[in-house]
Amino acid sequence: MSAAAEAWGNLQAIRVAVLVGFMPVLLYRIWRVARFPASVPALAATAFGASAWFWLLIYSDWVWPSLPPVVHAVSVAGWPPITIAACLQVFVVGIAGDASPARIRRALRTASVMAVLALIAVTVLVTRSRLPMSSDDVYVLAEAVFTEGDPAAVTAVVISSAYVIFVAVQLAWHGFRHIDRTPVGVGLGLMAVASIFQIVACVFGGIWQPLSRGQGVMGSAYGVWLDTWPGCIAEILMFTGFLWPPVVSRVQAHRDVRRLRPLHNALADLFPALFPPMESRIRLSDKVFEWGFHIQDGLTLLAQRRGDPLVAGRPAAEESSARAGVVAKWLVGQPVPGFSREWLHAPDGVSDESWMLAIADAYRERQEDAEFPASLSGMPSTLRR
Repeated sequence: MSAAAEAWGNLQAIRVAVLVGFMPVLLYRIWRVARFPASVPALAATAFGASAWFWLLIYSDWVWPSLPPVVHAVSVAGWPPITIAACLQVFVVGIAGDASPARIRRALRTASVMAVLALIAVTVLVTRSRLPMSSDDVYVLAEAVFTEGDPAAVTAVVISSAYVIFVAVQLAWHGFRHIDRTPVGVGLGLMAVASIFQIVACVFGGIWQPLSRGQGVMGSAYGVWLDTWPGCIAEILMFTGFLWPPVVSRVQAHRDVRRLRPLHNALADLFPALFPPMESRIRLSDKVFEWGFHIQDGLTLLAQRRGDPLVAGRPAAEESSARAGVVAKWLVGQPVPGFSREWLHAPDGVSDESWMLAIADAYRERQEDAEFPASLSGMPSTLRR
């Protein structure tokens, strides 16, 4: 019992850390969903975070004693894992990019029906349990459910654990299939790894332990470790995986806006009618996308104003940084023999967004190195080097 109590104390400490650490980011996710149009995966991710945070709060030592008995009963029997897994199920449906809208709607209906049936089954079983499904100490109540061998309580726990395993397998499969180095790919990879740990936690702590009444391996210190730590690791990885894409994407968008701003402002001063006022509710990532198009259009107009030919005898450099440096030199009015509008096109294998960022970086560096930064009207700069 001492080992189990110590493990439960460690679990409480981790819950407090998760509650405090992830609350600001969760509030930010809720704000984004309320402020901007959101996709199905984004809504499911936000619902998952809110649901998981709520149930972690319910299990906290300072909240649990003040709750009514009915909340104690459904909390221990399986409502928390089912509601959280239902959000994950919707998320899995939403990230299936190869599915048609009709197929996604059918999958969402199926997921909703499965979650409701699981909740109803657990609730009915809890009402038929012979155990007193309420206690001011959540550990004591959980110990009774998992070790007393009450058929109704054990069946409720096994159903909820099986449902979570079913969803976790799907999430692991889709997560490993879509993993890459992008913020979304990294987040899905973290969630896939978290699903593996969650499957281990459910098999040992949610199925084996109640069926064995906490005897044998599950009654040892090793069994307590299998019952608690995989779930703790899964919680941390799952929260991190859900929060990684929006946080990293916003940081990257802030950085890209700073990179684009000098060239964007210079072109806006030269062609004010080209740049409409930005909407106040536009997302930062969309702002980067819009600014890239603005710069692309501004470069084309500037080349037309200066009378540069479409193609010249000098071929454009294939290397991105070298071509961006030549374009930056042309931007500030320095002579570039053989320059043509062909130089303004993105090199092969480089996206338009990356190309605009490369030009903006080269322009910013050239202006920072200039003793008297040049305008785009053609006045040359005086370089320090």
